[in-house]
Amino acid sequence: MLYFPYFRGRQYDLLALKKIAEQRILPRNIIPIIEPVRDIRALPQTVAAFVDHDQPLVLIANPTVSDYALTQQKLYDWQGWRDNPNLIVGHILTPTTVASPPIAGRQTLLIGRQYDELLAAQHAGILTNVTYLLVPPEARIRQLLQRPTISLFDHAWLPEHDRSYADIEDGFFSNDWELATQNHYQGFSDYTIGGGHYSEHGYPARAVTLHLTYFSGEQLRIHRFVSDDRSDFKHPKEKFFQAVAKLAEWLPQQPTSVQTPAAQELAAYHTQHHFPGLGVVKRLSLEHHLQTMAAYFNTHYPLN
Repeated sequence: MLYFPYFRGRQYDLLALKKIAEQRILPRNIIPIIEPVRDIRALPQTVAAFVDHDQPLVLIANPTVSDYALTQQKLYDWQGWRDNPNLIVGHILTPTTVASPPIAGRQTLLIGRQYDELLAAQHAGILTNVTYLLVPPEARIRQLLQRPTISLFDHAWLPEHDRSYADIEDGFFSNDWELATQNHYQGFSDYTIGGGHYSEHGYPARAVTLHLTYFSGEQLRIHRFVSDDRSDFKHPKEKFFQAVAKLAEWLPQQPTSVQTPAAQELAAYHTQHHFPGLGVVKRLSLEHHLQTMAAYFNTHYPLN
């Protein structure tokens, strides 16, 4: 079983990945994907951390969100690691990809999101050179391809304007590994807790919400710790303390498998009464998710 957690290359996403690489906790069947969105120093630093610690990583060569792909002269490029065996070059399927297919003879990953695009790629013969193919878990796509694939699905829930995360504080998140086995996929991919929606500048929120995934039996669930104050867009510090107090009360009641180093570090801000900033909160939530998935894979899908 393979797991490809998909990240957009924002600052704190990359810092979370870099920290995880340095901890060397990911088994080799968990392979993060980075779609670069900004020309920032953290991108090559993260790639270097994975390469230096002998861990596989996917870099998308033709990102389709943000304006990163349009930046001709990049200050912080990752291309120097392109030929490293731990770096898998990924491509998003577009008409340009069909015209200039991935190079055969090395590991590559291709993401196809639409049936018609995959049909054109199959007719062009470019799928035969792809090591990993990520596609939506749709029956007609499975019938079309007739080859091992990876399912790509977005599990994150983004509340509409008249709702908040407080409406569903705890809920189901994923059991993609079971569906992968049933549908004969090689593995699965998702956008973790961040979701597939991309916004260049984000959007304001009335509440501060901490997101933690955790296993209940064989089911991955997500718990959301939401500030009580949701009346306006002000006072994020005070709202953080409201949310983290709930986390600090909830976490000690959970099994030790839920109490990851990242979750404990996040909960400690309650006793320290310290607001680290929402970027650090996001980083720790992502680290917790990867630590959780690494522990699950080490138990259920160990590598020989």
